[in-house]
Amino acid sequence: MDPEFDDVVSVEDLMALERRFAEQRRGGAVSRRCQFEYAWGLVRSPYGNDVARGVALLQELMPKGTKEEQRDYTFYLALGNYRLKEYERALAHVERLLGAEPHNSQGLRLQRLIRQRMRRDGLLGAAIVGGVALGVAGLLGLAISRARH
Repeated sequence: MDPEFDDVVSVEDLMALERRFAEQRRGGAVSRRCQFEYAWGLVRSPYGNDVARGVALLQELMPKGTKEEQRDYTFYLALGNYRLKEYERALAHVERLLGAEPHNSQGLRLQRLIRQRMRRDGLLGAAIVGGVALGVAGLLGLAISRARH
């Protein structure tokens, strides 16, 4: 776990952000700032459904934001997708951020972390596939051996 990217928002803070978002929505207009803050909280939630909702809210905001706001949205889209284990999407977002700001230290750290997770999960996935293949080969060999006797 990386404390910078894996920390979670407190339940109280998320509930406060949600109340403010709901109040503005009931009023007919949600400010970009309020929607971003709620999305930020959702992206930092320990629950995958919340993170996915945060990503969706950020995607809604993207075409509406200023250049600076879009930078923030892009970073949190990368973070949200990372937390959802959507590493290819996360990497695409962080690389878009780094295309505009090549020396963004937070973006560079997140990019490195995403790539580490991709390698780890890729190796883990290969090990699982290899283990299944060995298991199938073993069962096949056992079946052939029993058929001969």
